[in-house]
Amino acid sequence: MVPLLVLLVAVTHLNIGYAASYVVDGDNGDNMNTGLDEVNAFKTISYCIEQLLNPGDECLIRSGRYHEEIEMSGFKGTEEKPFIIAGYKDECPIWDGTVPIYPDNWEYDELTGICSATIDQFIDHDIFALLLDDDLLTSARWPNALWSDKTIFNNSYWGKAGKESSYGNIFDDGQAGLAESGIDATGTMAILNIGSWMTYVKEVLDHERGTQNFTYNHDMGEVHWVNGHLQYYLEAGLELLDAPGEWYFDNTTKVLYVIMPDYQGCPDPHMSNLRGRTIDYGLTIWDSTGITISDIDFIAANIKAYSVNNPESHVDLITLDSLRFKFPSSSHRMLKSDREPHQTRLTARNNHYKGKVTVYNCTFEGSDGVPLIHDGTGNVISNNLFVYNDWVGQDAGAGGVVHGLGSEEIFSRNTFLYNGATSGLRPGIRATIEYNHIVGQCEGLIQNDGAGIHIQIPQSDGVRIYNNWVHDSPKYAIRYDSPGHGGSHMGRNGYTGFNVQWNTGSIMVKGDNHTIESNTALDRSDPKECTLCVIYRLREDPTIENNQTIVINNGGIQIDGGKNVEDGSRWPVPGEVVENNYSGHDVKSYMVDPTNLDFRPIVGGVLDQEIVIGAYAPGLKSARYWIPGRQIYKASMPIPPNGATVPVSRDALMFLEGNKAEYSYFYLGTGKNDVDNASTDSAEFQFTFNIEDGNILQLPELNAGTTYYWRVDSQRGEDIFKGDIWEFSTEI
Repeated sequence: MVPLLVLLVAVTHLNIGYAASYVVDGDNGDNMNTGLDEVNAFKTISYCIEQLLNPGDECLIRSGRYHEEIEMSGFKGTEEKPFIIAGYKDECPIWDGTVPIYPDNWEYDELTGICSATIDQFIDHDIFALLLDDDLLTSARWPNALWSDKTIFNNSYWGKAGKESSYGNIFDDGQAGLAESGIDATGTMAILNIGSWMTYVKEVLDHERGTQNFTYNHDMGEVHWVNGHLQYYLEAGLELLDAPGEWYFDNTTKVLYVIMPDYQGCPDPHMSNLRGRTIDYGLTIWDSTGITISDIDFIAANIKAYSVNNPESHVDLITLDSLRFKFPSSSHRMLKSDREPHQTRLTARNNHYKGKVTVYNCTFEGSDGVPLIHDGTGNVISNNLFVYNDWVGQDAGAGGVVHGLGSEEIFSRNTFLYNGATSGLRPGIRATIEYNHIVGQCEGLIQNDGAGIHIQIPQSDGVRIYNNWVHDSPKYAIRYDSPGHGGSHMGRNGYTGFNVQWNTGSIMVKGDNHTIESNTALDRSDPKECTLCVIYRLREDPTIENNQTIVINNGGIQIDGGKNVEDGSRWPVPGEVVENNYSGHDVKSYMVDPTNLDFRPIVGGVLDQEIVIGAYAPGLKSARYWIPGRQIYKASMPIPPNGATVPVSRDALMFLEGNKAEYSYFYLGTGKNDVDNASTDSAEFQFTFNIEDGNILQLPELNAGTTYYWRVDSQRGEDIFKGDIWEFSTEI
């Protein structure tokens, strides 16, 4: 059996003394050691945590895999002196929710490519996710789609339910061909997007081979059922196992079935690269304050911190710093469970106390469900990457890649890339949402409705949304909700300014008493619709909206008040103050180079008059060209993008500074190797500038038909991080 260390660490008293620093080494350590240095390291994280008594004490974990399930309670650190659990120096320990799978023998079916083996003799828990070389294999499903090529995010690989469908009875419409597939789906798990933005999971109760319908227990009550927008797929059945990269586990017989990628035969029984997930939360925290977790990789393992509902038990000042979550949440659908996956969930609030959590510089990748739910007051979610999460959308109403339940949160400099759920961010009340970069939200249309930034009615009052980019998504870029059925209960008092949207649905403003200023609203997937919609009347609803809204200094392809459904015309922009907006299909011609992400108004153009229109200052009037999204350790996000072709009149280059950089060093030349090898003594070196100098690099006169190479190095403290080599070419 593979041991799983499960430990509840409860601290009941604190010694007042110096802060202690302990080292953990899973390969070479021993819990009989002192733990005070590398040579005398402890073996397990849990034993190290038991030794933490005083605020400021820390466990420093060396590289290796740690399969532990730990609960912490009673730790009372402070903001100045938190308890710390962190990676040791520059090493990258793995908090591992999996165990290796290496049975003595695999049976191989040459006809199907399926490998099978009984695994209960060395694993004492059922597995609910399977990884090969720390990458996710896909639960056997129909229609086929894979994590490895990201087709699981695309609804082209879902079945479509026909109009004959009803609660509890799904009829395949024939596009995917359930009847023709020859499978018997009874006992598989059905993923049912039958509630527009809501998706449910139910076991298939009855299906006959060769038929187009199946039944399930519809115990969810009334759902937002819309014919033409019903879709499903099936998962977790042996009959569905037919493609390389898929797997199935029978939790009755304890037999694992897998088809290796590219039909590679069966796994090597002498290697530990095939691993099964057996735990959800590697670390659970309650009744504790002042705990920082940093510089650890969590693979198929997760973190939960929560407040118990009594005056003496809560969590506060919990910080996740520079963690890398890979597959943090996994469903238990393989084990026939229909509950939603366990999220990274940080709840710093109960009926008696409101605490704070911080999530900084973390990566969330491959979560089968909502990656992050947080609650508290003044939570800070900053400089994180959320990439390829949630290909199912089962969220029990939470919605969004990140869902805030608290108040006054600061959501800043996060990057979202190609996440599957209908919405990217759904914040709590009075949130500040700034400098975020949201790309490809729900690109595969696995759910309906939604937005990159989705503001519900209670969350409208006091929300501030500014300096964000949202693009390349079929969903709205930014959306304010309203009831849509009359009455005065609508969202009010939101601020949306200096945002840029392109190739999405619109910036959709419902409600009233908002301020909408200096946004740049460009292409929309439906060219007949508005790119900035300040709704006057919503469809047939007689309620007039946005009477008291301020709409100023916005530029877009089409800015209006929405569609008049009575005659097909467009409503004019409503509002108490509506002035200095530019709406026209030629708006991009008045910007420097929007194709290459340069949204500055052309100096002296129609967007650069007495008051500037749009999200950026013209020309070189500002020292800074704001670029949203996560900052990494070195310079990133070159503008124009790497490989772009630009006019010979190009005046400047821009970039996103390295995280916490104090100085930057700019190199430019026509020889790639020369720029790559240049130092501050080389001819390619242009100048040094500090953070206050901005990020706009004014160019010398360029030559036509020439390729230029450039690089920006970032300095933080004594460390200098060399930048990538970027290039652009000038037109002939």
